[in-house]
Amino acid sequence: MPVIQDVMTSLMGGGASDDWQSQLRASSFRGVPFAVVAEEGSHGRRQAVHEYPWRDTAWIEDIGRATRRFIIRGFLIQNSQVYGGGDAITQRQSLIAACEAKGSGTLIHPTLGELTVSIPENGLRISGSTENGRVFEFTLMAIESGLKVFAVTDSTTAGDTVNTNYLKLVSATVASALARIKGEIRGVTQAINTIKGAVTFWTSMVDSTISEVTNLSNVLNSTFGNTQYGRYSKGSVGGSSSAVSGNTSTADVEDTQALADQVTAQSVMDRKNITDTVDHLNNSTNPDDFVQGVADVVNAILDSAGSVNDRISALEKLANAISTEYQQSDSSKAISATMNTLIVVLCTGAMTRAAADARPTSRDEAEAITQRVSVQLDTALVLAGDRAEDGMYGSLLAIRSSFLATMSDRASGLSELIQVTMAQPLPALTLANRLYQDASRADELVQEARVPHPAFMPVTMKVLRQ
Repeated sequence: MPVIQDVMTSLMGGGASDDWQSQLRASSFRGVPFAVVAEEGSHGRRQAVHEYPWRDTAWIEDIGRATRRFIIRGFLIQNSQVYGGGDAITQRQSLIAACEAKGSGTLIHPTLGELTVSIPENGLRISGSTENGRVFEFTLMAIESGLKVFAVTDSTTAGDTVNTNYLKLVSATVASALARIKGEIRGVTQAINTIKGAVTFWTSMVDSTISEVTNLSNVLNSTFGNTQYGRYSKGSVGGSSSAVSGNTSTADVEDTQALADQVTAQSVMDRKNITDTVDHLNNSTNPDDFVQGVADVVNAILDSAGSVNDRISALEKLANAISTEYQQSDSSKAISATMNTLIVVLCTGAMTRAAADARPTSRDEAEAITQRVSVQLDTALVLAGDRAEDGMYGSLLAIRSSFLATMSDRASGLSELIQVTMAQPLPALTLANRLYQDASRADELVQEARVPHPAFMPVTMKVLRQ
C-alpha cells in the first residue's frame, strides 16, 4: 500500500514525503476534544439583486462577505489513544454543555485552525446505540461569530476628525482670549504684569513636566517592540504583542544603533524646542505674543517624541496648573481668568488630541483613557460655559464628540479584562498556554502584570478574556 500511495502521489504532482495528515489540527470546541470524520463549509458573498424593467441582466450589488457556516461530522470514543478524552459518556456531557453555553466559543477546526463560532438551535445532533457501544457519533453546525462592530462609511477617519476639531479649537480659543484681554485692558502695564504672572506660574510647571515626555529611556522604550528587544519594550519596531488582535509587526531595522541615535537626537531636539518656546513665551511683551506663545508651547509638547501616555499625563497636569494669585482690581481678575481659561482649554484639547493616538490593548484600558479625557473635557466645558464662550464651547463639544466616536470604534474590537486566581505562582509561558493555548502571549501577560521576572507570575492578576 505505501508503494501504491507513493505512485499516486507522484502522479498527482506531489512528493513522496508529502504528509497532509500532519497538517491537521487536533479538533475541539470550548476545550472539549473530539475526532473528526468529515467537514464541510459554506462560503460566498452577500448580494442584492436589482432587476429593472426592459433590461435582460440584473445589477448585482455586493453587500459584504456571507456568514460562514461549518458542519463537522465526528465521534467521541472512550479512552481514545489519539485525542484522549476519558469516559465516553462524560465526553458527551461535556460537549453538550459546551454547545449549550451562552455566547460564542473557540472551535479548533482540523484544517482552518482556531475560529470563534456560535452554535445555533439544534446545532449539535448526537447519537449512540448498543451496536456502537462506547462510541457516540455527532454532527456539529457552527456559525462564525464576530464582534459587535458597525460598518464605518464615512471617508474621513475618526482620528483625523479629532485632529481637525483640535485645530479649530486652537483658533477659536486664541481669538476669543485676545478679544477678552483687549476688552478688559484698563492699564497696559498692569495688564502685562497680570498676564506675565499667570504665564510664569504655568511655565514653571512646564519645565518640571516635560522631562516625562522627552525622557530618553521612555522614548526608546516606546520605539522598540518586545518581540526583538525584550519583553518590557512597548514600541512596534521589530514587532510587539498586541493581545487578541495578534502581533503588530513593524519591519525591523538592520542598524539598531543608528535608529537609537536618531530617536535620542529627536528627543533632545524636541526638549530643546519646548524650552526655547517657553523662553520665547516668558520674554513676550504684548498680549498677542503671550496668547500665541501659550498655544505654541502646548503644540510643541503635543508634537514631541515619546509615548502617548506620557503626553496625556503631561498635558493633564498642565491643564490643572493655573495661577491662583490674588488680583485686586476687577480688570486684573478678568484678565487672569481669561489666561487660566486659555491654558485649561488648550491643554485639554491637546490632551484629547494625544489620546486619540492611543492604541489600548484591552477594552478596560480604552474605557479608562476615555473616562480620564472625558473628565478633563467636562471641566473645560463647564469653564467655557460659565464664561459664555460660545465659540470655545462649541469647539470643545465637537472635539469631545469625535474623540468619543474614535475610542468607541477602537474599544469595540478589544477584549475585556478578567481576574484570574492560581493556586501557586506559575511561569508566564505556562500561564499563557493555559489561558490562551498560545505560549507566544507570555510577554503580554508580563506587561499586564508588571512583574520583575516572568518565571513568577502573581497568583491573582487581570488578563484579557480572550
